[in-house]
Amino acid sequence: MRGRAALLAFLAGVLCLFAQSTQSRDGYRGAYKSWREADPALERDAGTAGEALTPRTAKAADAAAAFSAARIAFLRDMSDRQAENLRSLRATEAQPLPNLSSATDAIRLANREIGAVGSSASAFANDPDPAIQQLRQAFDREQSALAALKAAITARQEAEEEASRIASAAEQARGKVLEQYPLLAAALAQSADAMRQEATAWAGYYPALAEASRVPGQPVSGPPVSNAPASSVPVASAASIGKADPPARAPSITPLPLSRYVGIWGFQPGNLFHGPEPEIVDVVVHEENGRATGTLYARFKLPPGSTGDPVLRFNFSGDFRATRIQTFALQTSDGAKGTIDLIPGGPFNVLEVNFETEIKAGKVHQGDMLVVKQ
Repeated sequence: MRGRAALLAFLAGVLCLFAQSTQSRDGYRGAYKSWREADPALERDAGTAGEALTPRTAKAADAAAAFSAARIAFLRDMSDRQAENLRSLRATEAQPLPNLSSATDAIRLANREIGAVGSSASAFANDPDPAIQQLRQAFDREQSALAALKAAITARQEAEEEASRIASAAEQARGKVLEQYPLLAAALAQSADAMRQEATAWAGYYPALAEASRVPGQPVSGPPVSNAPASSVPVASAASIGKADPPARAPSITPLPLSRYVGIWGFQPGNLFHGPEPEIVDVVVHEENGRATGTLYARFKLPPGSTGDPVLRFNFSGDFRATRIQTFALQTSDGAKGTIDLIPGGPFNVLEVNFETEIKAGKVHQGDMLVVKQ
């Protein structure tokens, strides 16, 4: 009972933390919206505004910094909450039931007594003496009570076995959850690091944009805003950072900051895709010493009547290279091999994921979709 109460308390705490994290997420999303909607014509006017662009870029830089700070605070807050969840989960261990008398021994005793009472009642079954008949009726009542006791002991034994089974299953599930927490912590740390790199990049971009606008005839740093339709990405497009991007690593590794590849990415309704329509896509990319490791989980909407498997899982890894498109080897959960391409989109928080695997009956073997950094 103590273990069950602790588990219920833990689940209640998780629900409370989820509600709080949703509010925190709404905060940084609001900051993002304010930033991107504050001056949507900034890049368009950069070639003609001259000195007048400087206060506008300063305002945009402040808004970008506010969004970055809110996003980093959200990730830090989520990391703290997950650490609190981990402490609670470690303390939530299913407690064994108190030691009671053996149900098997109790049933054996009840059977013995039922037999003895039954024999005694049978000995007086045909005696016409009224007093003896009353005694026989008392034996019958005792036999009924013993039968009810045996049924209660049997029910208690079944309940104990079920409670033991549930406690064992709960402990196994708890162990699996505990194994995932280090991966979650690493993913949050990677995402926070990527966000800090992006904040640094935007801080350098806006002064460069203002400087380029002051010099007649000098092009603005970075290519134009992405032409992807608004429905394809559920966030406002951002101008490519271009030359103002301070590389996260030596330029010989990747021409764009690693933050354009690493982190947690997800497919959202309305995103562009080619091939089977995704329903859920979760991509996690890590980097260590120039090497990428990652996972992809996806569920697709298959045609009506299809008997194929809509779920696809695979791991991928490889070295980052000095190319915009990063290609890595993958292997699915059922052993199929293939490749995955990670292609940074126009907006800094958009990534194109293009994969192809060996063909296996009933399995999705290729896909191409835009995912957004979470």
